[in-house]
Amino acid sequence: MLSISSTRRTPSTLRARRTLRTLRAAGIFLAALAAIVSAACDAAASATVGDPAPGFTLTDLSGQEHSLADSRGKVVVLEWINPKCPFSERHAREKTMIHLADRFGDVVWMAINSTSPGSSDSMTAAEHRAYDREHGIAYPVLVDPTGEVGKAYGAKTTPHMFVIDEEGTLIYEGAIDDDPLAREKPGKRTNYVERALEAHAAGKPVDPATTKPYGCTVKY
Repeated sequence: MLSISSTRRTPSTLRARRTLRTLRAAGIFLAALAAIVSAACDAAASATVGDPAPGFTLTDLSGQEHSLADSRGKVVVLEWINPKCPFSERHAREKTMIHLADRFGDVVWMAINSTSPGSSDSMTAAEHRAYDREHGIAYPVLVDPTGEVGKAYGAKTTPHMFVIDEEGTLIYEGAIDDDPLAREKPGKRTNYVERALEAHAAGKPVDPATTKPYGCTVKY
């Protein structure tokens, strides 16, 4: 005669199972809450048109410091750059930003590279300087290896453009133009940064003040 034993559900076993289920549910809830808080913090950290632009002090590829505060009283354009990003490299090759920086000579134009040193897109200062010389980039390229400034602005892509007025207020953020795939020749594209600078110089509201940036993701 076979004897079959079964596990009895004692009160202590039932309590243990209920406790385990409660802990699992709590873990799921906390994970979801953490994701929500993280998203909220990211959103809060992003620069918003109409608000003061986040201040910063960064060094360029030659080790010279540049502070946003030093440019108070002038219009500032910030360009997030990554030489190893095809979108960023195309605009450098077409001299999109260079021509704008030359045309609006009174504007302070600065590029920022927020690529993490651990990324495959990272470059040495010497490599970056060589790239700048090859493409005729004469304006300062600032290095943001921790990504602190990029995250403060909410920079998502290379390129991602920001225009700041004389009072330090952000008046435009988004794409450089309306042609991510370069289907049109440069002269036939709508250049949003050009429009923003022209409107501001004429004392008119910038429209559009925000657009969706395109390019490679910033390699934080």
